[in-house]
Amino acid sequence: MEKQSSIQLVELPGDHSASAFAYAASAVGAAGVATLGAMFALEVPRGGPFIFGTTNDALGGVFNLLVIPVILQVHRRLPETSWTAPLKWVVVAASVAGSASSFLLVFKVLDFVPSTIISVTAMTVQAIWFLVAHRELLKRGGFPKDLAKLGRFIGAALLIGLPIVGLGSVLPGPEVLRWTVTGIGAMLGAAGWVAWPYWYFRAGRHLGHARASTAPTTGSAAPQAG
Repeated sequence: MEKQSSIQLVELPGDHSASAFAYAASAVGAAGVATLGAMFALEVPRGGPFIFGTTNDALGGVFNLLVIPVILQVHRRLPETSWTAPLKWVVVAASVAGSASSFLLVFKVLDFVPSTIISVTAMTVQAIWFLVAHRELLKRGGFPKDLAKLGRFIGAALLIGLPIVGLGSVLPGPEVLRWTVTGIGAMLGAAGWVAWPYWYFRAGRHLGHARASTAPTTGSAAPQAG
């Protein structure tokens, strides 16, 4: 029996273009992880000069634009229902807002706090899309299970980790308890965030190697028309 991870996508128009965007998003996302790590390791303890931080903000703006064609192309594999179309446009709008927020912060038009709120909101909306869309793709088949499981993990890790971090920051009691709860949430959220660029790399491979087929595999969902 063919392993589910080796499933080839039925090719749709735009797959190869989306693959190029996915590879670019993967590279920019990996650079974003590296610059954020460098900021906390080198600049935060010294109080500046936050060159890595500014670079990370700019990369975040580019990343949020690059992911849109990939999300839309993967979304086409979902059946057309009452929730799929609204979700598609909500995640696109959130990605555009997150990108604008990052660039406005870089150019000092927007302050750090409102920019962070917008960026975290955009990340949360994308995480919802990852969780909901990939759960549906796993149920329906016809989509690489390794990619779907990774997407589901990313969405779940962020959606669970981010509220735990928020809870830790307001939790009453000993400081060690707050730090422990915050640390658990941060580690879970960080696991999903670090895996994010890898998902785009894997998506680039699958979309780039899709082969045309006139007979979709049994149980696969009919792609959306647009």
